[in-house]
Amino acid sequence: MTPRRLYRILASLFTVDHSRGFIMKQKSLIGLGCVVLLAFVAWLGESNLRGDRPRPPWDEILPGVFRSQSSPASYVFVRDGKALVIDAVLPPSALDEMGIKQIDMVLLTHHHRDTIANVDAFLKAKIPVRAAKTSAPWLTVDGVEKYWTSVLPLRSSNTAYFVVPVGFEGIDCSLEDGQKIEWNTWNIQVVGTPGHSRDHLSFAFTREKEAPIVCCGDAFCTTGKLWTPYTSDWDHWTDMGLKPTSESLIKLAKLAPRVLLPAHGPMIDKECVSALETTSKAISEVGFLRSYQRFTERIGDVPQYKFLVPKEQIASSGDKPWAQVSDHLYITGNTYVLVSKTDNAMLVIDPWAERSVKQIDKLRQDQKLGNIEIVWFSHAHYDHFDGLYSMAGREGFQVWALDKVAEPLEDPFRWRAPFLDARPIKFERKFKEGDTANWREYRFRFVHLPGQTLYTMGVETSIDGKKCMFTADNFFHHEQFSGSGGWMGLNRSSPGPYGTSAKKVLDFAPEWVLAEHGGPYEFSAEDYRRRVEWGKIGVKAADVISPTGSHLHDWNPHHIAVERLVHKAKAGDTIKATLKLSNHTNNARSISAFLEGRGIFVTQSWTKSVPANGVVEVPFAIELPKSIAKGRHIFAVRNSEDEVGELVDAFMVIEIE
Repeated sequence: MTPRRLYRILASLFTVDHSRGFIMKQKSLIGLGCVVLLAFVAWLGESNLRGDRPRPPWDEILPGVFRSQSSPASYVFVRDGKALVIDAVLPPSALDEMGIKQIDMVLLTHHHRDTIANVDAFLKAKIPVRAAKTSAPWLTVDGVEKYWTSVLPLRSSNTAYFVVPVGFEGIDCSLEDGQKIEWNTWNIQVVGTPGHSRDHLSFAFTREKEAPIVCCGDAFCTTGKLWTPYTSDWDHWTDMGLKPTSESLIKLAKLAPRVLLPAHGPMIDKECVSALETTSKAISEVGFLRSYQRFTERIGDVPQYKFLVPKEQIASSGDKPWAQVSDHLYITGNTYVLVSKTDNAMLVIDPWAERSVKQIDKLRQDQKLGNIEIVWFSHAHYDHFDGLYSMAGREGFQVWALDKVAEPLEDPFRWRAPFLDARPIKFERKFKEGDTANWREYRFRFVHLPGQTLYTMGVETSIDGKKCMFTADNFFHHEQFSGSGGWMGLNRSSPGPYGTSAKKVLDFAPEWVLAEHGGPYEFSAEDYRRRVEWGKIGVKAADVISPTGSHLHDWNPHHIAVERLVHKAKAGDTIKATLKLSNHTNNARSISAFLEGRGIFVTQSWTKSVPANGVVEVPFAIELPKSIAKGRHIFAVRNSEDEVGELVDAFMVIEIE
């Protein structure tokens, strides 16, 4: 039996309070725990008698250069009893057996929790810890507090990942690209390598006339792969993160390194330049495919089809005068108004902020329209629903949506998602895939239409003799927003759903595609055939750079998550939640998760086998101490999956009133 196996048995019997040590889950398990402990001691004794002592936590991979056996890996450069550490994965005490007399400094590649797990221990030991200047918002005390104050609800898609619950006093965030550091016999060049995170640095170690040894953190994983690729999603529209990811690898290749030392993946000491260039090319292809416009232009002979409204409406935000799409359909920005021939009653689609409400009132006065009877939202982004909060007479109209769209709007803190509002919305009608409904002379069919986000619906109908389909922010004219609303893991979106949703539009074959942001256009069957193919090719490209071979798994910060995400409670209350473990690969996986108590409550830990393409739900309860302070408390969920390290950015929030 291996030490890891014994540890997992012990972990199943115990939970951990960082201030008190191990505490038994049930007193009746004490006997069994003792048996396991005795077995562990016996194993150690037998191992020592055989001479095969447990391996030390460090391997010397190059003369004077050590790599930790942890995941992620930390690196230590040693000379004359002094050490320089790259990334604070392990505590200073882990270096004791190496005979090191002095740790001179720690250099951090980026701010992610797994990389900086023991920063506190180094700082308490008065060892300087240095990070990028751009890391300050996610490492300093004030920066971290500001981050967690602003991130829930997240009003945009621009976010950071793996942010620590509490920042660090005394950390030095001053390193910049191009800076030089001299240590012992080494010259260290600070190399800005943004992509995996905005603040990512690599460190090129050189001496004499040798080619550099590059500690590249998570900028490079292994040839052709990208570690936690969703962290390169800097926004949902563009390749803003993938482009610098690819460019950073080319930047490292130009250094002509002789050795690459990644945080995840093996040391590369042969054909380093080729490995970097190959990986850059694969990432660049995925970035290219984030744009449907580029894809269709690559094919050539781009289908031509017309916008249905004046160009000044295109990409507008509702600040332009109404454009009349047909006799009974109007649009400004995101907002459509459909008018009934009976009583000029109104159906409003996607009101955005107070500007939409004012525009609707003006349209009603100018066109002598009747009352608003229905409001619906095409998807769960605030710029398509938050006008509701400003609309008068809420009791006089119904709110509709597909059930998938309604879920995060009814309970904004159930899951982590961008573009939400803290104010829950009540729905009078929620539709399932394929449901139909009538309003006045119109008949609607509601379909799930994921693309930009999982929480999106399409609506099929006929307006003024034209077969129409509302497609939300999924499918823009190829000349608008690169032809789509983009995709990102945080949005629970990926290229595959774009292809399947495009097929739904293609099969329905509307005459008009009623896209938002001022851009409805004529339908082109050839254009949508290309969009179907675009989705398929995007899946293949994203799978290629994903470490497991499945982008649905790796490009997904949610495959371990706590539901609900945010809890409001009082000191002494019991919090009930569910841990959801999802596996989007074709093989069963053993997934371990640890909810860190931070000394406030007993740490929870689980190890579960999750079937291929399956989900396991684990209910749990936490009794909060009566001494817990008021305010927002962040508890990280760490995981180790198939012994490869942390893969998801999960956390739970408890707000003490």
